Amino acid sequence: MNLNRIRLGTRGSKLALIQAHTIQQLLQSRDPEVTVEIVPIKTSGDRGNREILGSFVKEIQEALLRDEIDVALHCLKDLPTRPIEGLVFAAYLKREDPTDSLISRELSFSHLPKGGVVGTGSIRRTSQLSALRSDLKFKPLVGNIDTRIRKLQEGEYDAIVLASAGLERLGVLKDWETSEFRSLKLEELPILPAAGQAILILETKTDSVVRKWIDPLNDSDTQCVGMAERSFLSFFGTGCSLPVAAHATVSGSDLKLEGLVAATDGSTLLRGSQTGPNGEPIELGRSLAARLCDQGARDLLPEVSA
Repeated sequence: MNLNRIRLGTRGSKLALIQAHTIQQLLQSRDPEVTVEIVPIKTSGDRGNREILGSFVKEIQEALLRDEIDVALHCLKDLPTRPIEGLVFAAYLKREDPTDSLISRELSFSHLPKGGVVGTGSIRRTSQLSALRSDLKFKPLVGNIDTRIRKLQEGEYDAIVLASAGLERLGVLKDWETSEFRSLKLEELPILPAAGQAILILETKTDSVVRKWIDPLNDSDTQCVGMAERSFLSFFGTGCSLPVAAHATVSGSDLKLEGLVAATDGSTLLRGSQTGPNGEPIELGRSLAARLCDQGARDLLPEVSA
């Protein structure tokens, strides 16, 4: 192994490569003698198998275990909660905006037409949005962000839902009012995000020599909130394909966690919050999840992964 070269594995999408180039520049600016090589890897999710647990990370983790790459870049929300033996989250990068944005042709969410079609394939989103507007219809939305917005402009949807952080990283939100998208309305949605949304993770082998460069990038507050949210999620299953949402924030020595479990059709939402010491994120996640289970949260889930 070249000790001055770091092979950074990532998905090959436009957004993933932008994120990888940011990490590349960050690492090389901290140590100019290091060369970071970006290695795009096509995942099952990129090939259309999006319903498979871990579909956007599996092939990248396998490449890491085979020593074909030294570091893996993931979105935390895409990672199953069950750990992979021999791998470790070496750095949680500082969290960006975790909210979800609605993009529509002129109309706000509350004024979308009755029976309007909203583009999103996320059951977490559809369950919460159905609770607000039971008349809406939801249609899966695939493709890169440019493709998704074009489908909206062409009338395939009345509105689409996208993660705000992805829009920010792609530069779509910059100068929105003067951009090619200026005719579209942008609105932050009042729903809880997926556990780990807007958090990028750098994963390495447990004993990797590159950790001396990766570990210093870890943001402790982001690690704390990420662990709390994933602890809450793991109480109900092992991935992000459940109608479960969580959002944690750190304030001084306190950690506040909000969690939600929904019926898939939005007919019932169980939501709660709890505050604890920021040194016990896993315990806080489990405690809030147990409270919601006492209120019947598990009965709302169609299938709970082992």
